[in-house]
Amino acid sequence: MNKQEKEIKADLEMIVNGDANLSTEIKRICSITGIGKLTVIIILAETNGFELIRNKKQLTSYAGLDVKEKQSGTSVKGKPKISKKGNRHLRKAMYLPALVAVKHDKNFGEIYLRLVSKHGIKMKALVA
Repeated sequence: MNKQEKEIKADLEMIVNGDANLSTEIKRICSITGIGKLTVIIILAETNGFELIRNKKQLTSYAGLDVKEKQSGTSVKGKPKISKKGNRHLRKAMYLPALVAVKHDKNFGEIYLRLVSKHGIKMKALVA
């Protein structure tokens, strides 16, 4: 398994180094706190290099991180949840970088603490 993992990483490295535009885009995205090279490659592969995505709302919806509310008239009001209708690989790839960003980036940490104090739900704040 370790040998296969090294071979795959070597292949990815060859592909990235072979394309100058891809290499510069990966370096630019890696400058975001918590995002590494492998995460960037997963994100670019799952979004087709952001080919069809025009704004952050589209990206949020595509990843399945958009909030949906369950409501039926005035009597039934459920707790808002993320839709999970989007790309699960993209959602999975963004979870750990979000944890790292909250821990190590001051701005993200402040937003996270504000949302946790407001709602009391850590996962909701992390998704936001």
